[in-house]
Amino acid sequence: MGLTENTKIIESFESLGLSPNEARVYLALVENHPITGYQLSKISGILRPVVYEMLGRLVEKGGAKIVKSNPDTYMPVEIDSFLKNIETDFTVAKQNISKILSQFLVADESDYFWNIIGKKNIENSVISLIERARGEIYINLHLQDTFDFFSDSLHTKLHDGVRIDAFSYFTLDTREITLYSYNLRKTFMFEGIIPTEFVIVSDSNETIIANFTDPKSAKAVHSKNPVMVHTAKKLIVDSIYMIRLWKFIGTEKLKVLMTHEDRKLLEAIERHLAE
Repeated sequence: MGLTENTKIIESFESLGLSPNEARVYLALVENHPITGYQLSKISGILRPVVYEMLGRLVEKGGAKIVKSNPDTYMPVEIDSFLKNIETDFTVAKQNISKILSQFLVADESDYFWNIIGKKNIENSVISLIERARGEIYINLHLQDTFDFFSDSLHTKLHDGVRIDAFSYFTLDTREITLYSYNLRKTFMFEGIIPTEFVIVSDSNETIIANFTDPKSAKAVHSKNPVMVHTAKKLIVDSIYMIRLWKFIGTEKLKVLMTHEDRKLLEAIERHLAE
């Protein structure tokens, strides 16, 4: 399979802002150089008008260079240099946008809710929330893969002095992050416990509540609404308090203090742990 047929590389270039045709022409140029646009079109099978237009764009973006005229003959710019050129353009554009838009006032966000669709968008929002944390983070999660994705960001904050407490019903490896868990196996099932659910609260200031189903249908809500943030934090803190109390006084004494539904859950946990 030639480079121009490697969809993974093309998609990666698209993530950096190149069009699919720009990526294909650059990859064709990497495989065949020095070369004219006419020759590149014949070898790659890409339409000649497309090749000429994309070569022009690549020269402007620092991905190709003309090494001889009459006719123009092209060479690819070495990949690290090309990526550096893309990064420089991105940085300049980012600074320009920030400079212009920072002059505008932003409305009070405290009463807003944002719906987030798609796993990647949710993950990016959670990482941004973690990066904004200054004092404390509370997390409710049940999947190892979910924790692993955010692990580096969380440990960076932990080493910066941010307190992080996590709750899970299931066994997880959270490295240095304090985890309060019943250490249940993945096979445990109980109505109302959804392993793909995820809750994070930062500095009692904002929260994201998510359901990490498949990549496209994953959904989340992000809010700074004080009532919602308080409710999300209380859910996690109460879960941590309950598990600490369970370990301290035992199941039978704790049942006296619990609602009927909570007693049913605790009994299911006890049966599972006894298996």
